[in-house]
Amino acid sequence: MAKRKLKRAAGPAGKRAAGAPGRPARAAVDAAEEAEPDVLSESGDSDDGDARGAPAAGEDDEDGFFETPDEKRVRLAKEYLGKLGEGRPEEQVREQLALDVEEQAKRTRFRVSDLSLGDVRRFGGQKKTVSCVCLSSDEKTVYAGGKTCEVSRYDVETGKRDPFPGQKGSFECGGHFDQVRGVCLVESLNLLVSVGQDRVVRLWDWRAPARSRSTATMLGHQSAITAVAAEPDGTQVYTASMDQSLRIWDLRTQRNTDTLLGHVSGVSALDIYSKGRPLSGGVDKTVRLWKVERDTHLMFNKHTYAVDSVCVVDQDRFVSGSQDGSIMLWSQTSKKPLASTSLGSRQWVSALSSVRRGDIVFSGSSAGKLQGWRLVKAEGGTDKKGFEFVPALDSIQLPGCVNQIAVGKRIVACAVGKEVKAGRWIYERSMRNGVVIMPLSYSEG
Repeated sequence: MAKRKLKRAAGPAGKRAAGAPGRPARAAVDAAEEAEPDVLSESGDSDDGDARGAPAAGEDDEDGFFETPDEKRVRLAKEYLGKLGEGRPEEQVREQLALDVEEQAKRTRFRVSDLSLGDVRRFGGQKKTVSCVCLSSDEKTVYAGGKTCEVSRYDVETGKRDPFPGQKGSFECGGHFDQVRGVCLVESLNLLVSVGQDRVVRLWDWRAPARSRSTATMLGHQSAITAVAAEPDGTQVYTASMDQSLRIWDLRTQRNTDTLLGHVSGVSALDIYSKGRPLSGGVDKTVRLWKVERDTHLMFNKHTYAVDSVCVVDQDRFVSGSQDGSIMLWSQTSKKPLASTSLGSRQWVSALSSVRRGDIVFSGSSAGKLQGWRLVKAEGGTDKKGFEFVPALDSIQLPGCVNQIAVGKRIVACAVGKEVKAGRWIYERSMRNGVVIMPLSYSEG
């Protein structure tokens, strides 16, 4: 039998083939290329008629079949579009292509440069600690909840506050009857979702006037609900609870569709960036990354105290903060942290957030310190995956314990108060309750 030869695809590199796929198709093509080898098998002179060496029908038997990289992309794009368009209307195909582009964009990282924060502004109006905060997509409105049991809406420009109903022990008030612990906005469905100590998930119309009652409630948790996060497409929300579980809720049917079990103590923190990949932290000192469609999860357990905050940085990396003041950077591919730093044993890491897909992480402490960190490759280390937390800004003293941070494109919003959100273990009489706003400026490198 003649020897089979392997050759690299011939042709001028970098020359774009006619009809090369545009950006939507390329998003799917890139994923397909990863699974296909770059080296193509040449059809050799097989004496025994080996079918694997036979040329495909309709091809030149003598010269074999070779592709340039651009021709390969065109072929993969045509195959993908052919499969995508089978039995689907054109509008549905366009929607799917848009989703593919968005998913591909999430995998692209960038370096943040020229980072700066402006003057601190505080919005008051709440007599007790503010526990949670979220931003609207246009960053003109801030929503917050706290220990007054109310959910409030703030106008970023004027600071005007519109409260929604909520009163301790009042079951018919039309809102929460215990502390509010988490809020998130689902603008595609015109919904604001809030959770709290009363074990109730409440849905609000975020466009409604002040004092409007919640539009629906969802029940299921057996203990206080500590956090809520929405899927990127807005179809579902995840909630974390001190009953050791995470629950998934369908916002259209307003029902609990699944329960995620794994934590052996209360779940205290929650975040999400990619569909079906919630990130949680708990009193059991663990961080867990869930893979909902596979009904499994990854566990990271290097913290020595309860995990109070977690944040997804990009498609692969995430950070966690603990009551011992430690912050750790993780990757899905390693059980060991890629980097770690500490605020000191007397400062809880009470809040974390990030510039998504960038290299900047913000941490907030129980002492009211807001710190910006840059994730930098470690120099001189033996571990190729090693990183370091390097201060990106001077720390900023805020007027209260930092209980949650929301980072937008133009502003940073923080929920602050005299106490930490989970209890009264730390209380500073000199601190203030409210929402803090700071202008944010940076460039994407």
